[in-house]
Amino acid sequence: PGPTPPPTPGPTPPPTPGPTPGPTPPPTPGPTPPPTPGPTPPPTPNPTPAPTPSPTPAENCDVVVRTDCSTQAATIGGSGECDAIIPIITRCDKRATFMEMLFNGGDCSQSFNIQEAGKFDCTDQNGGPGLTGQYYIHVVPRKDPEGDVYFSGPVNVGDVFPMCPGYPACSGDRFEADSTVWVYPISAASNPNFDPINDNNWIQLVNYHTSCSQNLFLKDKYGSTQLVIFFNDEQGLVSCFITATFSITLTNEGEVSADEIILFTNTVNGNTTDLTDAIQGVQPGQQIIITTQILIDMTVRQDYIVTTDIVGATSRGKQCSDSYTFTFTAGNNLDAPPGIIDPGSF
Repeated sequence: PGPTPPPTPGPTPPPTPGPTPGPTPPPTPGPTPPPTPGPTPPPTPNPTPAPTPSPTPAENCDVVVRTDCSTQAATIGGSGECDAIIPIITRCDKRATFMEMLFNGGDCSQSFNIQEAGKFDCTDQNGGPGLTGQYYIHVVPRKDPEGDVYFSGPVNVGDVFPMCPGYPACSGDRFEADSTVWVYPISAASNPNFDPINDNNWIQLVNYHTSCSQNLFLKDKYGSTQLVIFFNDEQGLVSCFITATFSITLTNEGEVSADEIILFTNTVNGNTTDLTDAIQGVQPGQQIIITTQILIDMTVRQDYIVTTDIVGATSRGKQCSDSYTFTFTAGNNLDAPPGIIDPGSF
């Protein structure tokens, strides 16, 4: 017999499942990590300061004024200062060829001189000249009133008039020893037949000595007329008046121009000279010198108070101003009779 076949296997039973596991617990969380920081922001910059404004430009001018006084007249030590003027000679010592008279107006009572009665006389008619207005004056040599004329013409009260032999050309001859002065109302001179020597409508008639051999001084008064200047070969031109010059220095010490000069004046004893138009403006650092003059009457000793004022303005209308005052004294110490010089004047 052939080999015995292997026994036929029975059916294979299904595998026995293992025990069913319980539900899987959730995983136990680990420790919570720290939160991841976000990106670090850049540092916040400090606030940017506002730009510093530029300094406001100056808007003010600063004008400074100073005034000095000088003269070409003789002064103590040759200083040229108005406070050191040497007293003038006032007496006429040699017969003159030229004189200048001030017409004060007024009657004979104001006469002031030391000529003797035989040399000087004064007569008024109809009250004499007034203290204002215009009159006609005629001056001639007394001994020959028709031989020469020293002056003839209308004169306002307060004005001066010249006298010289051969008027108006002035011959250079010397005055005669005595002179005669007629003063007429201006209406009399308007008459076409007016004759100043023979017309009886005069209101003042004066005779006085003009040869200088007798007392003749600057500031002598002969009725309404007064001697203020004479000239002769020995003494030259002798005048009551000398010229004083004021030098006014303006300086702008500010940083802005004084583009407009609103006021610029120089005042002497209350008499004001307006100099506003003398300058147009003053630049920063600029210095300007302006001069002005006055006549000083040396026969009257007095104080002179000088004040200079200036007001300027910038183009923006800002104003700057200054004022300067000083005082000087000048003139002879004269008491009656005129011409006596007080030694204290030197």
